[in-house]
Amino acid sequence: MNTLYLFIDESGNFDFSQNGTKFFVLTVMSATTPFEIGSPLLKLRYDLLPNYACGPRMEEHGYFHASEDIQQVRNNVFSLLSQLNHPLRVDSVIAQKNKTNPTLHKQPLEFYKIIAEALLKYAFNRAIWHDYDHVVVVFSSLFDRKKRGILKQAFKYLIKQHAKVSFALYFHDSKFDICNQAADYFGWAIYRKWDSNDTRSYALVQHLIKSEFDIFEKGGKEFYDYKK
Repeated sequence: MNTLYLFIDESGNFDFSQNGTKFFVLTVMSATTPFEIGSPLLKLRYDLLPNYACGPRMEEHGYFHASEDIQQVRNNVFSLLSQLNHPLRVDSVIAQKNKTNPTLHKQPLEFYKIIAEALLKYAFNRAIWHDYDHVVVVFSSLFDRKKRGILKQAFKYLIKQHAKVSFALYFHDSKFDICNQAADYFGWAIYRKWDSNDTRSYALVQHLIKSEFDIFEKGGKEFYDYKK
């Protein structure tokens, strides 16, 4: 079976105010043999356990999470990702939140669907171009049961509209899916670049990041100001 795996992660929050994050970023890591990504990361995880090189957060939780890992751990993970000999690619959609129409400020799921549709259109077009016969979509975000039900309905509709191939849709806790952890790292690097112009990590994996679509780039109106 010729299968394309899509691991999707988000960065930023749904707070549409001066106190919220400036950007919301949705990132997809596409891979055909995800074990070739997961196995090296799993080895790194165990390599970091001696002498507490994994840092206190990972010591307690046991999995990679870019925003909370210590810099030494991040350096190791990004170095490994940059050297992977696997044909993976990363694509992202970036939303500057203060350009979001106020009607969506209290409808975060509608906002999320708009961002996700832009991302999935591209990912599924790629699946068609390359003649994949199956697509597996894995969301790493955690939602309560109600939100998951809404998202499942929305994304199944989007998938049927754009995939034109058979598919499976999952919500996996990042603690238990190491490819989700890799997607989190890519998303974090992209977010840092856009949010604070910090490109140290981004520069290491830039060759794997194939697109960054600023979905509201043409929107000139900003509905509120960010704190300086």
